[in-house]
Amino acid sequence: MQILTNRNALGAVLAALMPAFCSGTLYASSLMFGVVGSPIDLSANVSEAILPGGTIFQDSNPLFGTSPDPKQSAELLHISSAGVNPFDRSFFNNSNQSISGAFSSSLAESNGNGGVGVSQLILSSPGGTDPNSIRQLTAQSLWTQTFLYNGTPTVDLKLHLEIPMLLVDLWLVPPNRDFRSATETAQATARVDTIITHPDGTFSKGGSFEFGLKEFETQLANPAGGFLNFAEFAMIGTAGPPIDVGDEPTVAAFKLDPFSTDVDLGLLHTGDTLAYVYTLTAEGTTHGFERGYQAQLGDPFGADVVTNNLGVSVSLAAADVPEPNGYGFIVLGFTGLCLWRKRRVRVP
Repeated sequence: MQILTNRNALGAVLAALMPAFCSGTLYASSLMFGVVGSPIDLSANVSEAILPGGTIFQDSNPLFGTSPDPKQSAELLHISSAGVNPFDRSFFNNSNQSISGAFSSSLAESNGNGGVGVSQLILSSPGGTDPNSIRQLTAQSLWTQTFLYNGTPTVDLKLHLEIPMLLVDLWLVPPNRDFRSATETAQATARVDTIITHPDGTFSKGGSFEFGLKEFETQLANPAGGFLNFAEFAMIGTAGPPIDVGDEPTVAAFKLDPFSTDVDLGLLHTGDTLAYVYTLTAEGTTHGFERGYQAQLGDPFGADVVTNNLGVSVSLAAADVPEPNGYGFIVLGFTGLCLWRKRRVRVP
């Protein structure tokens, strides 16, 4: 059971998005702009499940009404009772203390930094009464913000993202089996969902974005008997080609380098309210005897920082751009959100 699916993430937080907006209205001209942005709501979420069977652990740490300065953090770390973390590059709270147990970790900070990670290696049964059951770890970090528009011309909102490094890794994919069994997976995604509420109470879908990578074990019949097992990957949404970083025969790892993008959230008319949700998700499953996995997007432990993130800009829609002798094309950068600099995420 996933803690918050992409489809219901927006609906789950909209009820908490209605506190008073920031008092300051950001504008280029009082006659042309009137976009009021709310503080940012954060949430860190972790869960563990046996499928079929259901959730065996779930926790959420929400923070509402945060600002970039002073920085606030929502953070969770769950250590599983089953399996170990075979990767020695995961550390907690900026310390040199490596996490030895299988874990699910989430970090969301009010300045836009954060990350998610899961890791689990089991060399025995994953638990549950079904012999084909699998064990699943999930981590999610969410950022949510709302904007109210009380201006006159149509405006266009864009969200700037600095997507951190993404890594998926399958550990000890067996070269051959005598029988077909549950496969192991590792998946990491970044996603933006937007809803626009109109003055008459109706809703429309705004701009969206999805980026990620899924790695999974595939089994093919071996003419000599049994099955051949190997790792494959599939791109999710818009992304560049992955880079194979597996450094030994027992590891099948792929990563996507950090990159920047601007997501068009949508056009706003007078009285419209726009809410976006930015979600990072890491998830993995293993059958136990299917060995283990790692999935990571950004740094869930806060040692590496991604900045220049979650910057919202406002511009006039193309149809409402004044003549050259008028105001011209005006772009707004929201104070405190658009001026952050980015430092490249460390590649493990």
